Amino acid sequence: MAKFSRILSFLPSATEIIFELGLEGLLKGVTHGCTHPKQAMKIPKIIKPTISFDELASSQIDKKVREMSIRDEPLFKIDIDKIREIKPDLIISQNMCSVCAPFDKEIQATFKILGYQPHNLVLNPKNLFEIFQSVLVLGKELDRTEEASKITHQLKGRINTIKSILQESKNKHLVVNQPKVMCLDWLDPFYIAGHWIPDMLDIVGAKGLNGQSGLDSHLINTLKISELNPDKVVIMPCGYDITRSQKEYHQIKDSNWDSLRANKKKEIYIVNSNAYFSKPSPRIVTGIEILSKIVYPEAFEHIKIPKSSFSHI
Repeated sequence: MAKFSRILSFLPSATEIIFELGLEGLLKGVTHGCTHPKQAMKIPKIIKPTISFDELASSQIDKKVREMSIRDEPLFKIDIDKIREIKPDLIISQNMCSVCAPFDKEIQATFKILGYQPHNLVLNPKNLFEIFQSVLVLGKELDRTEEASKITHQLKGRINTIKSILQESKNKHLVVNQPKVMCLDWLDPFYIAGHWIPDMLDIVGAKGLNGQSGLDSHLINTLKISELNPDKVVIMPCGYDITRSQKEYHQIKDSNWDSLRANKKKEIYIVNSNAYFSKPSPRIVTGIEILSKIVYPEAFEHIKIPKSSFSHI
């Protein structure tokens, strides 16, 4: 008999992993952000944002979130009746980012609504190693240890393929100059992407300008960006798809940005961040494959990636 039968996932990446483990039947409630795979969208949404992020520009979102934080207003609204109806025995959550997904405040509110405390599994992967560990931890918690090991083994195999191609290209002198690459996960204001992004840049052989793996994303101004002068810039606003990112990108009006080497040489790229970069799920490895084609397009020309997963400005 399974240890858990009524799971609430407050974490989109956990929802993806549960589907990968073949246990989607245990998922009784998810968040507005649980959109992959498509079947996840049929599961009842038990929590939604209190503001319409989709209708706001990045500058408006930043301002609104800061204002609500100061006033201690909730960013998410819980479906009280639905949660009581589900009577969950496991809640999967995070306490790394209060904007990306329901946070500790929402978990405590859920406990209060239920009148009891179901088991709460907290997953906070901050780098690539910890993303793989989260798959294993979830697999162990749900009695799918073997399946979780297979998933991580396959993911690591794809990464090893990238590393092998890179090394072979270096040996043949097909890869000579190591480009300086910067990834930005917000545009107004600019944020330099942290967490697992430095790991991803390292794997594809870039000279990453995003700092140390595992650290939070942080503010950066265009003067500092111009001083670092990246050869390539990858635009990946947190939670955005390519269309929305393109719209935001074309609103940039800044002389420092205009003078960037990457801008002048047309080495600006926009990726589908919501699918392959901003969530610590198995699809992060697809993100690595996408980056490989951006950093060294000739060396990785035979690597297959999803259609329309990135755009070259």
